[in-house]
Amino acid sequence: MIKVIISHDVDHLFAKDHWFRDLIYPKMWVRSTIQLIKREITLKEWWLRCTSCFRKVRHNLDALMDFDEQHGVKSTFFFGMNQGLGMSYKPEEAKSVILKVNNRGFATGVHGIEYQDFDGMKKEYDTFKEITGFAPCGIRMHYVRFDDHTFEKLSTIGYPFDTTEFDKKNNGTRKNPYKVGEMWEFPLTIMDAYLPGKYEEAKEATLDLLEESKRKGIECITVLFHDNQYCEDYQDMRKWYEWVIQYFMESVDYEIVSYNTLMQELM
Repeated sequence: MIKVIISHDVDHLFAKDHWFRDLIYPKMWVRSTIQLIKREITLKEWWLRCTSCFRKVRHNLDALMDFDEQHGVKSTFFFGMNQGLGMSYKPEEAKSVILKVNNRGFATGVHGIEYQDFDGMKKEYDTFKEITGFAPCGIRMHYVRFDDHTFEKLSTIGYPFDTTEFDKKNNGTRKNPYKVGEMWEFPLTIMDAYLPGKYEEAKEATLDLLEESKRKGIECITVLFHDNQYCEDYQDMRKWYEWVIQYFMESVDYEIVSYNTLMQELM
């Protein structure tokens, strides 16, 4: 049976995080308008996205946790401990949210920014531990950035696992988990951002990726879905996420597990 791990990168928390800190809103307005003109999104979606800057929160963690909980999905949530590339909230702003997610029984880890400088990487690990009172369960780099030495450094820092390795040219990495020092590397198989934006097309692309993984003898499928898309602003991607969870649950070929559970089995 193929193991499936579900995870979520928390790129955004509050609307104010992007006021005067980055260009997320102007880029979103332009991109959404182009998508509307091309009829890739509805007028309702365009309006909701363009006015989202006026909402108090930009995450959809509560609704997503409700869905995962109702379906018995022990997903993992990764939070930023640094700013960059459109992730602009500060660690202290994330503290209460991380604790809330953790208290609901979901694993929480670091969504890393620094992937080259060892001291900067360790600071993110230490910051998470300082503000929460416990060590991060693992890490994934923002924008899945890494070089030839990133994973070795993460292992030295003390992360139990990393799940960053992703082949952007081939829409995912079809590899089984492997060890880097004392750390497990879980290559990322499917990421929402690299799927077509329309539900049927995303569904078809996912089935193709799963079939390719089977042909290559992959025993662990890792899925990344960004929580900010679990809303009416991104109707097709929310529908895709609900479909893919149901697909894994109904198939006799797959079993949804957590990183921690699979690491225990692998060891």
